[in-house]
Amino acid sequence: MEEHDHDFDWKSYKGNGEEEYEGNYDFVDLNANKEQEDCTVESDVEDVANTLASEHPFKELSFMRALDLDAMNALEFPEYANADPPVVVDGEVVIGMEFNSREVVIKAAKDCTIYRGVDYRVFEPEPMTFYAKCVQYGQSCDWLIRVSVMRRKYCWEIRRYNGIHTCTRTTFSQDHSKLDSDTIVEALKPLVEADPSIEVRSVIADVQSKFNYTISYHKTWMATQKAVEKIFGGWEASYEALPAWFEVMVKKEPSTAVEYGTLPCYRSDELAQDVRVLNRVFWSFYPCIRAFRPCKPVVQVDGIRLYEKYKGMLLVAVSQNGNNNIVPIAFVLVEGETSYAWFFFLRHLRTHVVTKDGVGLISDRHESIRSAVSRCDGAWEPPRAIHMFCIRHIASNFLRKFKAPFIQKLVVNIGYSRTMAKYEIRYQRLRS
Repeated sequence: MEEHDHDFDWKSYKGNGEEEYEGNYDFVDLNANKEQEDCTVESDVEDVANTLASEHPFKELSFMRALDLDAMNALEFPEYANADPPVVVDGEVVIGMEFNSREVVIKAAKDCTIYRGVDYRVFEPEPMTFYAKCVQYGQSCDWLIRVSVMRRKYCWEIRRYNGIHTCTRTTFSQDHSKLDSDTIVEALKPLVEADPSIEVRSVIADVQSKFNYTISYHKTWMATQKAVEKIFGGWEASYEALPAWFEVMVKKEPSTAVEYGTLPCYRSDELAQDVRVLNRVFWSFYPCIRAFRPCKPVVQVDGIRLYEKYKGMLLVAVSQNGNNNIVPIAFVLVEGETSYAWFFFLRHLRTHVVTKDGVGLISDRHESIRSAVSRCDGAWEPPRAIHMFCIRHIASNFLRKFKAPFIQKLVVNIGYSRTMAKYEIRYQRLRS
């Protein structure tokens, strides 16, 4: 544990003291001797491959000229091959149609009923049989279907089918019971993969064009979340991968700055043995560290709260280069007290990225940031740094309180004054 953590508010955690707090820091000094680094960087794969190829030149053997590649790649049992889902023409299936899994059978049945605007109910839900009847079976429709596993063919086959529905729907709905989130997910995958932040209304429009049904907002949102999880992974998997991801990142580029820490895990007020929970992580890619060197001596920090499954804060520091382009330089994910989150961020930002003096720190000067600045042992105070106001936040707060957009422009102009004379002129105009 580092000495800087001595004034962390431990009462907000279910711990017995500071000794339970564990830090795992991985950082290699930019000026360190490469021979003394406690890690090795592997040679490029391309260089190794070229070296091996030159040492062992390839010679085509005589028997390779007589190989029948078509026969080698042919299926061993072509009569049982059914890798692709069956094509349902005009929403219709036929007796003898084969499927490679129960899931594909259910999908075909759903597509058929959704296309026809009808519905069915499953009977005898056995693992080796799919047997369903129309919801109006015995009244105005005789539609039924039975699909069974054919052990000799290693597939599912339609053994009984009465043809298309003869019923007519007495009521019409914008939605369909078989158009569930799992069915929608398969149709959404290309959209979500191209744009994970796609708007719900765009998804509703796409589903309407494909299925001719307008689904509810809640069902659309649930399907979108499932699609994101199937494509990019779930919350738990992403958090579990973080430590390994950081280790690989540092090994690939040792000059990358990474610092993370964990806390003990409790279940029903009992300490879980050998289980640690990720609490905070700071990282800065080496290209970001290097890119900050020629940037303007200005750093802007801002944060946003996370409201999904895992709460906390995401903090970001950016700078500006000579072409007035924004350059991100550091990131932090922290759970817990806001003031400690900023203290953790600013301390390591100063240690690993912003090492030069005379730097301007721009923020909204929230009380938590001001408290963190005062706890950094002068690292963000004159003459090493100057803490400045963010004009955008001042203008936003002014407009929220006074509701006067025309006066808000004067406030912004005051903030952009480059000389005391211009500042006084604009300030007097604001007062008048």
